[in-house]
Amino acid sequence: MKEHLAEWLRQKPSVGGVLVRGIRFPDQTFFCDFDSRDFPMAALEQVWRCVDDAFQVLIARQEPPVRLTWVYERAVLHCTRREGGAILGVFVQRDPKEADQAGVDQLLAEFRALETTAV
Repeated sequence: MKEHLAEWLRQKPSVGGVLVRGIRFPDQTFFCDFDSRDFPMAALEQVWRCVDDAFQVLIARQEPPVRLTWVYERAVLHCTRREGGAILGVFVQRDPKEADQAGVDQLLAEFRALETTAV
């Protein structure tokens, strides 16, 4: 499943304003398809760990989210989780004029809707 999800992300065209996008897998590994030099790998690992923790806490409280969003000083992180635990995270420019929000929404929806038998 990991390879199929990573390949799906590699094949998806870039969306306007996206800084980095990645998938965190249930085995705690992650894949980023962009040059992430502005986001050190250690920082990305910590972000994905925190995102997974947030999903786990909400699921344990019987409030399973479809999507979570964090707003930072210069970026916004949009995340969604598939059944089975894989999480897609997309960092975009914070300036709404530079970010294609509809494109980000579509990417997150497609990730959730991927057929598990096909991936």
